[in-house]
Order: sequence, then structure tokens, then C-alpha cells
Amino acid sequence: MGRKMKTMHKKTWLTGLLAFLLLLSACGQNATNAPQEQGQEDVVQQQKENEKKLAGDITFWTLSLSPAFDDYIHNVIAAFEAKYPGVKVNWQDIPYDQAEQKILISASGGKLADVINLNTDFLKKLAALGALVNMDEAAADVKADFYPNIWKSGGLKGTSYAIPWYVSTGVLLYNTDLLKKAGLDGPPKTFDEAWAMSQVIKEKTGAYGLTVDDIHFVMLMEGVPLISDDYKTAAFNGPEGVEFVKKYKKYFDDGLIPEEVLLKQVKVPEWYAQEKVAFWRAGPQHFRQIKDLAPNVYEKSDVAPAILGKTRKIHSPIMNIAVAESSKNKDVAVEFAKFITNAENQLAFSKLAPVMPTVMAAAEDEFFTQRKNATDVQEKGGYIASQQLQYAEDLILPVENVTDIYKTINEAFRKVLLENKDPQQALDEAAEIVTLLLNK
Repeated sequence: MGRKMKTMHKKTWLTGLLAFLLLLSACGQNATNAPQEQGQEDVVQQQKENEKKLAGDITFWTLSLSPAFDDYIHNVIAAFEAKYPGVKVNWQDIPYDQAEQKILISASGGKLADVINLNTDFLKKLAALGALVNMDEAAADVKADFYPNIWKSGGLKGTSYAIPWYVSTGVLLYNTDLLKKAGLDGPPKTFDEAWAMSQVIKEKTGAYGLTVDDIHFVMLMEGVPLISDDYKTAAFNGPEGVEFVKKYKKYFDDGLIPEEVLLKQVKVPEWYAQEKVAFWRAGPQHFRQIKDLAPNVYEKSDVAPAILGKTRKIHSPIMNIAVAESSKNKDVAVEFAKFITNAENQLAFSKLAPVMPTVMAAAEDEFFTQRKNATDVQEKGGYIASQQLQYAEDLILPVENVTDIYKTINEAFRKVLLENKDPQQALDEAAEIVTLLLNK
């Protein structure tokens, strides 16, 4: 009996000890988790309070998106206003051909919209006037979500003045039949390969291979500096620029560059449809032109990644969202700029328009990745374009008068090819003009 009682007491003691230890452990765990849970609750509560505090009316201007994307824009605005009940967004769409005049007049009078949709060229003009908010600072919390090269495309002298909204990046459409007749196994990966193949294609089929249009972007992709690091002088008349132009002069003299394309007398997609050229560098959204013009040529076409130059950059036009420095509700405007360019809203827009997102998370969505094995070249091109966004960059120079600068460079290039002007002399004369433009 005594031994039995001792055993029972021992079991009771052990059970009590175990219960105590479990209770102590639970208390310790609760004590450890409590601050974390409280911290999370505080963050959520602070976020809700901030949403309540954000209030005011803003105006949002877009470029030629209405009426095609009315539903999308209205839905984004409605979602933003639901998140921030004290906010009202007034949207106005401006026809593209009227945008520059309207925006410049508004900027000079301090009456810009709070949030503005701008291409990179026009963005830099407004930034040079001091009309836009520094987004490296105002949107620092979302900067890491974007492809770095794309983010910095909206910059002027090292500072970004916009959040990139969407991008169009080109791929390479090629005629498999012409390549087969020329004895070539596949498309080129670099410009040097492309011109070597162009020589073979011309000799074996009579068709052209690669074509040249805006030479300044090719120069940049091939590592030829156009202006100095301090943005004050032209740099394309240095050794790299002269050698580049000499090389392209030889391509022209060898019959590889058609004069009609150089002078923009013909359209490359039309020549591609007629099988006069084997390669066409373009965004996949444009490939339907070939299907409409020549369905048989479309069927024997395939698509490959864009040709890369020495810099491994692909010139990719970008549309941006900027905030006016004159905005009276700058906090609301910046928050809306971040909202419309977030991953969810960019992905939704990419499903409606033939464009690529600038946020990494959106580009990794299955909407793009599921096209990997597509047989249609436009669908396949969309997948390839989404996979090369790390190379995409809007190579518009971060300076004023950029349109005139490009025009001057292209005129010098054409003088060398078409008029046999000495490359060094042509580039030196152009460099004088560009340096003056940089210092206006």
C-alpha cells in the first residue's frame, strides 16, 4: 500500500511538473511572439491611419489611351479611391499630337496635372525645366521592384524623375526560308554576326539581311559614347565613333545596306513581307502586319531574342508616370503614381495592351511564361520579350535638345555613306553642332 501510494505521488508530481513546464514554455512562447504580433498589428494600424490621412483632389493626364482603355483606367482610379476614401482622381486623356504643346504651356504657367503620363524624350525636357518630382527620393520604397536599367531610363543627369509604367522591347523576326537557302542554321545574336550573315544572304538569295534606321541607337548599343560624362561635349567623333562609321560605310559599299531604307523611303515590314529582307527588329505586337500583308511569309517566320551589341543593352521605348513639382497634393500624386505602376496593375494592363511590364514580379507571371512553347511567332515573341527585360533600357540621352542631337548624328552618318564624306570630318562637324546644343 505504501509503495503504491509513493508510486501514485511520484506520478502526480511528474504530471504536475510536466504541466508546469508546458505552461512555462507556452508562456515563454507567447512572451516571444507577443511583441512580434503587436508590431505587425501596429504596422497595419499605422497603414490604415495613413490611408485615412491621405486626402485631396489630383488630376491625371494620359496620352491617347481613351477610349480603348477607359475601363482599365476607371477601374484603377476606383480602386485607388476606395483605398483612400478622402482622395479624388480626375482623369483627362490628351491626344498624342496635342500633348507637347499643351504640356509645355501648362508647365510654363505652373498648371501641369498632378500626375502625368510621358514618354522618355518629353520627360527629360520637363525634368530639365525643374517641373518634375525626384522619384529616386519620393518613390524610394518601390524602386527595387523595377528592372534597374528601366528605372534609370527616366533620369536626367543621374536623377530619375518618373516611375516607368510600361515598355516595348523588340525581338528579331526572321525568315527561316531565306536563312535555309543561304545555308545558315539560325539567327544572329550580335550585330557582327548579323552583318556576316547579311553578306551570305545577299550572295545566296539576293535579299538583304539586317537593315539600318536610327543609327544613334545602334551606336549606343555597340558602346560608342555620344556625349561626354559631364553632358557638355559631343563624344561620338572619337576613335570608337570613327571606326564604327567606317565599318558601316563598308557594309554600304558592299551592297548590304539598302539606300531606300537609309533614307526612310520604304517601310521595313513591307520589304520583309515581300521577302526583300531576312531580318526585322521590332516589338512582337507589330508582327501581325506581316500576317496581314503576307500570310505565307508569316507562317515561315520564326522569332529570336533581340540582337545585342557590346553593351548588352536593348533600346526599348518606355512610357512613364511623373509627378508635377507644382502639385498641391504631392503626397496623393506620388501615392497614385506608385499605385498605377504596381505589379498587379501593370500585369492587368499587359493583358489588355501589347506591352511589357517594368516591374519584375509582373514579368514573371504565367501570363508571359506560358507562351514559352507557343507556335505562333507573335505569342512566342511575347515570351521572349518578357525574358530579356533585364537588358531593356530607353537609350534616349538624358539631356535637353535630344531630338536635334540625334538628327545631327544621323545626317553626318548619311553624308558618309551616301556622299562619301570623310568619316572624321563628318563627325567632327556634327560634334561641333551637338556641343553647342548641349550648352544652350
